[in-house]
Amino acid sequence: MTRPRVVYLFALILLTFATARGAHATSYFAYISDSTNSSVIAWLAKEAGIFKKHGLDLDTIFINGSVRGIQSLIAGDLSYSGAVGTAVINANLAGADIALIQSQMNTLPYFIIGKPSIKSPEGLKGRAAAVHIPGTSADFAMRLALSKVGIPYKDIKAVTVGGAPARLAAVTGGQMDFTVVTDGERIQGEKLGLKVIIDMAKLNVPFQFNCTVATRKKIRENPDEVRRVVWAMAESIHFFKTRKEESIKVMQKYTRGLPRDVLEGAHAANSELLVEDTYPTLEGLKQTLEVQALTDPRASKAKAEDFVDLRFVDELKKSGFVDKLYGRK
Repeated sequence: MTRPRVVYLFALILLTFATARGAHATSYFAYISDSTNSSVIAWLAKEAGIFKKHGLDLDTIFINGSVRGIQSLIAGDLSYSGAVGTAVINANLAGADIALIQSQMNTLPYFIIGKPSIKSPEGLKGRAAAVHIPGTSADFAMRLALSKVGIPYKDIKAVTVGGAPARLAAVTGGQMDFTVVTDGERIQGEKLGLKVIIDMAKLNVPFQFNCTVATRKKIRENPDEVRRVVWAMAESIHFFKTRKEESIKVMQKYTRGLPRDVLEGAHAANSELLVEDTYPTLEGLKQTLEVQALTDPRASKAKAEDFVDLRFVDELKKSGFVDKLYGRK
C-alpha cells in the first residue's frame, strides 16, 4: 500500500472516530443525584428500556448537582439534564439559553435532620451544617427552612459537602451537626440515631423540584426527539407508580444497595409526590423568583413562563397518552 493511501486511511479512521465520539457525547441524559428520589425516573427510563421504547438512543451519566449538570448541558456535552428550578432560573438569568421541558415533582420533599442534642429548630443556630452547592434544591430548602424558624443563614456554620449520601454521612459520622435530606436519607438517619428537626413537607411549599432541561437550540432543531423524551419520562413515572418491585431493584442499583426498608419508604413517598402529567409548577418558579429577587435584581424582572417550554407537556395532555397509561380511557 502506498504512503498516501496509508495516510488517507489513517485520516479517515481518525475522522470517523472523532465523529462517533462527538455524536456519542451529545447522547447523554445527566442524572444529578444518587439520592432515593431526585433522579429515579431517569434511572428507570434507561434501565426499564423506556428510552429505547420511544426510539431514543440515550445513555445516563451521573453529574453531581443541577448546577454542574446544566453547565455540562450548555457546554454541549449532554442532550438533556435533570435539574431543579433554582438552577434553571440562575442559569437563564446568567444568559444560558435553556428551558425546562417537563417536571417530576412540584414540591420540596425535604427534612432537616440532626443530632439528638438539637432539641428544637431554634437550636440550629450556631451549629455546623452539611450543605449542597448554591443553586441546588437542597441549598434552597436549607435556606428556606432556616428562614421559616427565624435563623439567618449566616448564623449557621455551613460546610459544602455535596449530595445527600455524603451530607448524611457527615452528620452520622460526627463531623457536622445537621443537614437537609429527602425521605430515604431521613429513614437512614433515624435508624442511625438522628432526629427530624423540621419537616418541610408539612410546609406544603410549591417548588420546582426534579425536572428535565434542554437547550432551546435542541428544542428548535429536534422537537420530535424532545417530545419523545417527555413522553418517555411520563411513562417512567407510571412505571414507578405501578411496578414497585422492578423500581426498587433499580433504586438498589443506583443507590449502591440501600436497605430494603429505606427503599420501601422512599418508594411510598415518591409515589405520592410524582406528577403524572409532568406539568412544571409555575407557582413554584414564581415563588423562587420572589425569593431570589431579594438578592438578585434580575429575578424581579423575570416571569416564571420565561424558564419553561410547555408545548410538549401540552401535547402530552391533549394526546390522552397519560390517561391511557393509567387506564382512564
